[in-house]
Amino acid sequence: MKILIVSKCPTHPTDAGNRWWILSQAETFMALGHEVHFLYIDEPVFRNDPAPYKESLEKTSWYWKERFHLFQVSKQQKFKFYLKKVYRKILNHRHWKVDDQYPVGLDDMVNKLDEQYHFEICIINYYYLSRLFKHIYIPKKAIATHDAIAYKDMKIGMPTMCITADTEAKAMQRCPHIFALQEQEADYFQILSPNSKVYNLYGKYNHHPQPVKGNQKMLFLSGNNEFNQNGIKWFLKEVFPVIRKSFPCAELLVGGGICKVLPTLGNIEGVTAMGYIDDPADFYAKADVAINPVFQGTGLKIKTFEAISFDKVTLVHPHSMAGVFRKDDAPLFASDKPEDWVVFLKKIWGHHDAINAIKQKDKEYLQAMNELVLKIGRASCRERV
Repeated sequence: MKILIVSKCPTHPTDAGNRWWILSQAETFMALGHEVHFLYIDEPVFRNDPAPYKESLEKTSWYWKERFHLFQVSKQQKFKFYLKKVYRKILNHRHWKVDDQYPVGLDDMVNKLDEQYHFEICIINYYYLSRLFKHIYIPKKAIATHDAIAYKDMKIGMPTMCITADTEAKAMQRCPHIFALQEQEADYFQILSPNSKVYNLYGKYNHHPQPVKGNQKMLFLSGNNEFNQNGIKWFLKEVFPVIRKSFPCAELLVGGGICKVLPTLGNIEGVTAMGYIDDPADFYAKADVAINPVFQGTGLKIKTFEAISFDKVTLVHPHSMAGVFRKDDAPLFASDKPEDWVVFLKKIWGHHDAINAIKQKDKEYLQAMNELVLKIGRASCRERV
């Protein structure tokens, strides 16, 4: 079976949750023996440094090779997107309409690719591409949601542009098949689009065993969105000082875009900003313990599962347990009380047997989750159009 994934977000470098989720979709279906192609919608860069965007294009195209396809958005169309954003902010309380960000001409390119490759499934990422399904002939159509966006806005407030539930419903109702990242969101999408088939498709993670380091370091690898910023601020203000009282040599190594916020917090002893991380495996090899202090947001907590996949003892804020596969069996420690973190770390640091026991649980947990992911992926391919 030939599958086309369409996205404005590249897959590489896989240093953000949305990139990982798109790549996970592809790896899930490739593991089932399907031929997966990737159509990347590239937009011109006006105000930001173009170098990271160029790197993403190069690394993504290198990964996909002959199955990589490029749709180039014109500067004129990008400027129109910007004007719409300004207009919506001024007159419509920052709410996008469903097709505001849809790239004109995308459906023509998809139909041309379909004539050449004869795809059986098309998967779009994010609601703003849903218009594509009105104009293409690929038999099976699915959307991979990354968040319940309107729900997130209603529940916690969004710092940037958002959509209403009516807009999200309009997009979902164009999609016969919907992939959700957690059970609560799957229920929400089913309400928005009762005639769609909704799947709670966890991501697929490979297990990367790593040896015990035996140090008192913790790791946090993250992008720089507002929820991650608030999470690291909470940890450094409430939890880390308490940990340092019991473990004066304790360190926190921070990697990824979140490092940009650290200078605004002052010089905190024991905290090291590692900057951009080219290879997550090298970063995670530096310690036995990883953290996810994020206490806001929806979607799947990618950082949590990534830490498990790299064989870490993982400590999280309870919010980061939301949507976790088999929560009661998850090899995670969760608490919002600093003293609880200290008690748990006392059981881990200096106790290699305890660390190895959690590593074994990491492996078994991922194996069970991946088996379910492949089962759901197989079922979604067999589902009638």
